This record gives sequence, structure tokens and C-alpha cells, in this order.
Amino acid sequence: MKNYFVFLCFLCGLLSCQNEPKDSAGSTGQVEQPAALAPETEQPAQPASTAQASARKQDAEPVVGSIPAFEPPRSQDQLTIIARDGQARPGADLCVPIQVKGFVNLIAMQYTLAWDAKVLEFKGVDKPGLPYLDQADFGFNRVKEGLLPFVWINDALQSTTISDGSTIYEVCFKAIGASGQSSAIRFIEQPTPFEVVNINEEIEQLNPVAGKVVVE
Repeated sequence: MKNYFVFLCFLCGLLSCQNEPKDSAGSTGQVEQPAALAPETEQPAQPASTAQASARKQDAEPVVGSIPAFEPPRSQDQLTIIARDGQARPGADLCVPIQVKGFVNLIAMQYTLAWDAKVLEFKGVDKPGLPYLDQADFGFNRVKEGLLPFVWINDALQSTTISDGSTIYEVCFKAIGASGQSSAIRFIEQPTPFEVVNINEEIEQLNPVAGKVVVE
């Protein structure tokens, strides 16, 4: 009986130990509380003067990839280009010489030749008088509108000088207007603007002189 009573006491004590919470921090029996999160620290407001200075700096910074416009140097020299006058009967063909004055040490030039497409029908260009000048230097896709863009470049990039009054090419037409009608042969800047470049890569002024074709 005594042994049975001792066994019961031992069993009760064992059950009591199992029901107590475990102390992971030691023998104090206190349960460790989770650490509280630290509040976020607010950043001080940027002074107005500093913010404004920063904005001005951003505005002053150049846009990435932007390229400043290049302005080529200008020369005091000028090139005069002349369209000669002509006459033709209705239905007849004629060619108008395009001549120059002051063509000295040039490497490139461009412009647009224009006429009245109701009076003159474009037939072609002939008699090239400049180095490397060929059909590829003319834009024939707008001749029905009375426009002939022209861009010439000395492919060797060597200066070219020709005497005053020289013909650099002839532009040929068929007179389709009625007798008494006429058409100016003009040098204009649309769609190809004026530009003359000399061997020093300076831009010279272009002085255009218009001609006139009369249908007799």
C-alpha cells in the first residue's frame, strides 16, 4: 500500500511538470516578448532654396543625345547662275543653256529649276560641263510639275573652276503651249534649297538669273 501511494505521488508530480510552460531564456519562468518594431524615421523636409536650386540644375542639364546645330562659315564670294532665253514654235523642241559666272574653287552646289509645265514639256538634260556631272545629279520624279531638283558634288572633293559664261548643262523641252504663251525658267529653293560650297567648306551666295522661253 505504501509503495502504491508513493507511485501515485511520483505520477502526479510528473504530470505537473509536463503542464508547465517551457522557459527558452533560462530558469526565470518569464516568457520573452517579441521586440517592438522601431518607428520609421521621417526625413527632414528639403529647404525651399535647395529644392529650387536642384530644379534649376536639372533644367540646365543638356538633353542626352542632343547635337548642337552646326553653322558653316560664310564666304563673301558669290556664284551667278543664268538660264538663257529661247523661242520655239508649238510642238517644236528646244534646249536652254544653263550658264555660270564666278564659278571658282567650288566643290558642290544645289538648287531647283522651275518652269510652267502647261507651256513646256520636259524632255531631258544634255551636254554636261562639270566634272562628275551625270543624270544621277537630277531629280526627274517631279518634272511633270515643272520642277527639276539639282545637286552636284565633285566626287573627288577637288576644287573646280570654269570660265565665266560656260554652260554647265542644257535643259531641253518641247513647246506644248499655244503661240504667244511663254514660261520663265527660274531657280528656286523648293524642294531643294540654294547651296554653294567652295574648297574651304565655306558657303557662298547664289545669285540666280531667270530666263524666258516664248512659244512663237
